[in-house]
Parts: sequence; C-alpha cells; structure tokens
Amino acid sequence: MDTWLTALFKLDNVVFANPIWLWAVFLWPLLWGIQAILNRKDGQQPDDLNQLKTQSQLHVKHPFIDSFHPNELMKKRTPAHFSLTQLGFNLLRGTLIISLAITLAQPEKVQTLPPDTPQKTVRDIVFVIESSASLLLPDYQINGQPESRMNVIKIVLDQFITGLEGNRFGFTIYADHAYTLMPLTHDQTAARLNLNRLKPYLAGRLDTAMGEALGLALKQTEQKTENSQLNTSPPLKRIIVLISDGLSQPSHLPILDAINYAQTLNVPIYTIGIGAHSQQSDKRQYTGLLYQPLEDQSLKTIASATQAHYFQVGSGNDLSQVLQKINAAEGVPFIMPPNQTQHTAQYHLPLTVAVIILCLYLLLSLIWAYTQPPRIKENRT
Repeated sequence: MDTWLTALFKLDNVVFANPIWLWAVFLWPLLWGIQAILNRKDGQQPDDLNQLKTQSQLHVKHPFIDSFHPNELMKKRTPAHFSLTQLGFNLLRGTLIISLAITLAQPEKVQTLPPDTPQKTVRDIVFVIESSASLLLPDYQINGQPESRMNVIKIVLDQFITGLEGNRFGFTIYADHAYTLMPLTHDQTAARLNLNRLKPYLAGRLDTAMGEALGLALKQTEQKTENSQLNTSPPLKRIIVLISDGLSQPSHLPILDAINYAQTLNVPIYTIGIGAHSQQSDKRQYTGLLYQPLEDQSLKTIASATQAHYFQVGSGNDLSQVLQKINAAEGVPFIMPPNQTQHTAQYHLPLTVAVIILCLYLLLSLIWAYTQPPRIKENRT
C-alpha cells in the first residue's frame, strides 16, 4: 500500500513508519456506503448533514396538527437526489480521512548521509627527521630556486600530510638530542602547524642521537590508545619514516638496539637519504658551513633489517614520489562505514491539511444546515 502510494504521487525517498493506517482510506467509502443503504430505506439523506438539518426543524405538538397542513403531511418524503452540494461535502470528507490516514501512517523522508571521514588508509606514521646543522645546506631546488634541505622536507611533508586523511601522524626530531616534536594525532591542522616549527639546530648541531630518536618513535607506535582502535581489516599498521643525510658521528644509542626494538614490534623503518654523495655537489660560492655529503650505509642497514626500503632523493619531486611509494606499499584498505540514514518526520503537512479541511467542513455544514427552509415536524399528542 505504501509503495503504491509513494509511486502514485512520486514521493521520492519517503517511507511510512506505520503503513497499516493507509488502509483506513478504504474504510471510509465502505462505511459511507453502508450508511447510505440504511438511510435510503427511511427516505433520509445518507450523511451526517441530516442530523444538523433535523436540529433546525420546528417541533410542534398539537392534537389537531393535521387540520393545519393536511396536504403536506400526507405527502410521502421522496429520497434525496444527487446534488453538487452533497458531492462537495463527500469530497471534503474523503480528503479529511485520507489526510488523517497519511498522518497516522507517519510519513518520513529518508536522507542518506555521507560518511564522516572519507578515509582511504588508516595507519600510524611517525616521521623521524634530522635537524642538525647540515640540513641548512641549500643543495636542492624548487621552481628553479635553491632551497635548503630542511625547507624541501617541510614543503613536501606538508603536501603529503594534507593528502592523507584518516592517518595519525607524529614527529620526532634529533641532532645532539632527540625530542618528540608532536605525538601521534589525527589532527592534520596540528600536524602541519608543528611541521612549520621544524628548524635546523632545534635539537643541536650534530646527528649523534639517531638511535634515541628511533627509540622514541617506536615507543609512540607501541602505545595503544582508544583513538587508534579504528574499524580496519587487517589491523592498524604502524610505520616509521626516517629522513636524514646519514651519520657523520656514531650514534649515542647503538643503531642495532633500535633495529632490534623495531623487529620486536614488527614496525618497518623506511629511510630516505637527503643530499648528494660527494663534495662536488656543493655549488655555494661562499662556504661558511662545512658541506656534509650523504652517508647512506646506515640508512640502508636500518631499512633492510626492518623489512622496509631505502630511497635517495635528488629533488623535491623525488621526495614526493618516494612518500607516495611508501603510502602505496604500506596502505591498508579502509572499510568505509555503512551510509547512515536520517529520517525526517513529514506528518506536519497532512496534519495541517486535515485540520484546515475539518474546520472548513464544520463551517460549511453549519451554514448549509441553518440556511435551509425550516421544516415542521409533526408530533401528535
């Protein structure tokens, strides 16, 4: 019944919470027909208007009432004939009952809500970024202009984080010391703001705290919070991305200890080498800072031992492509949550129509009943 009604009136995305009430539409003509048959046997009008009209009749009690109007009283009443007035009242009754039936059926408009977060992948990604003095070296170019290693890292990472919703990002920096610049968070805005804080010398001048920085990053991935318990299959992945120009001095904490820790947690450490291999890549005319070429042996060892990969980047575009490769290699298909539906009540319109028609029906009924010529009802005593 409800399907037929929505198709008839082209009610898109409209359902009825209690469609059983729609059958009341057929109850009205059935009852009206039965009443019409019963009333016609007595020569009365087959509707409730007859009751109103009867109330307007003049009741006269007199033993000789027949002598006043003998001809009229002897006439038999004839059955009521079809009239436009009766048709109009019947249409009002039908519309009223239909409106009430639709109201009781509780029409609702169903809207499909988009998912809150259109996520593609879900992971914990901790970037371990070297912030020693060598990151000041301007041996990269962006749009034909020389840029320091640190600025290239910040620009590319900002674009990378912006394009990855549904991931948690964290930053650990190191030079002489290691610090957690930002713990893991879903807040992309906070991640980008903290990325702008990144500067050379922020943790010292040399790069001797690489092992400590990897330990801090691995500690973050080990911590399990309620925010990391997302609906994913397989479970949430955790990766570390080390961006560095290698070791110029031995690490305070042996790199082997950090590798063992990563193997225990089953966390891959992707390494990205920044800079060139030789001193010939130094194009500066005035060299106030000692040029430090890329030392990639330690980076290759870390990546290989943790089942990850080592990448060397020669430009900002290369770094962007490397990050996309890591994203593709460690991606986790995200199970999109089912589309939620919102039900909005729509009974106000048929209820308003029913109230208006009821008031109009009562008003017209009274006007019609009391504007008819008065009739005398005889009552002999």
